[in-house]
Amino acid sequence: MTISEKIGTCWTNRSPTDRAAVVLTSGFGVGFIPIAPATFGSLWGIPLFLLTQGLPILLQVILLLIAFFVAIALADRGEAIARHADPSFVIVDEIVGMWITLFLCWRTDWAALITAFLLFRFFDIVKVYPIRLFEQFRGGLGIVMDDVAAGMVANTVLRLILVSGIL
Repeated sequence: MTISEKIGTCWTNRSPTDRAAVVLTSGFGVGFIPIAPATFGSLWGIPLFLLTQGLPILLQVILLLIAFFVAIALADRGEAIARHADPSFVIVDEIVGMWITLFLCWRTDWAALITAFLLFRFFDIVKVYPIRLFEQFRGGLGIVMDDVAAGMVANTVLRLILVSGIL
C-alpha cells in the first residue's frame, strides 16, 4: 500500500483505469524517480523516435499526432488524480517533447541523439520566449504544450547544427 503525502489517499483504492493512467503518464514509473524525473522521462522519446523513423513520413506524422493527443488526455488525468497542477510524476509531456526534438532527423548516431537530448532539456528547463507562453494553458494542454514548443525549438536548433556541419 502506498500513501500519497500530497493528497493522503491510498493508491490501492484507485480504479484500474486510474492506475493504468498513472503507469502511462509516469512513463512506466520513471516519473516517480525522486531526482530529475523529467530528465529521465525524456529518454523515452528516443526509442519512440528510433522505432518510427524508418516509417513513411505521413505515418510518422499521424503517430506523433496520436501521441500528442493521448499525452494531453493522460496529463489531464494525471493532474486530476494528483489533485494539483502539473504533478512531477507526469512525464508523458517530456516523452512527446523529446520525440518532437528528433522528429524527421536524418542522423541517429550517439552524437546527434545526445545533442538532441541536451537541447531539449535546455529549452524545456530555461523556457525561452515563446515557450513560456504555453504554460498559461490549463490542464493537460498546458502541461504538454510547453514541452511541444521546447521540442520544436530544439528540433530547429538541432537541424541548424547538423546542416552547418558543427556536429
